[in-house]
Amino acid sequence: MVLAVSAGVVIYAYTMGYLGGFGGADMLGAMSLDEASISATTVTAYVRNIGRTSIEITSAYVDGTQATVSSNPSTIGEGGVGTVTVTGVFSAGTTYQIKLIGKDNTQLSFTIKRP
Repeated sequence: MVLAVSAGVVIYAYTMGYLGGFGGADMLGAMSLDEASISATTVTAYVRNIGRTSIEITSAYVDGTQATVSSNPSTIGEGGVGTVTVTGVFSAGTTYQIKLIGKDNTQLSFTIKRP
């Protein structure tokens, strides 16, 4: 009896981990970076939504300091790609740590160096 219950628990845990549970309204998204470029005043990132929920990017940080961010489209749908622009002053020859944060706390961090 104990063996059957233990096997059931293991199968349930494996299945829910593999399937990701049943999801829900509070499910986190997932982002990946397709490409990024930098100029003296902007970082442009092409962000792909690889999760199972829409993502609205609401804030950005450059080296830990909050920066102005905009996204086109404002909400990146499941499987979609959005253009995210971070505004600031970026010096030549400097490497920057960029962090993008969605409304649901989905996060994407990357580094970029201005030539």
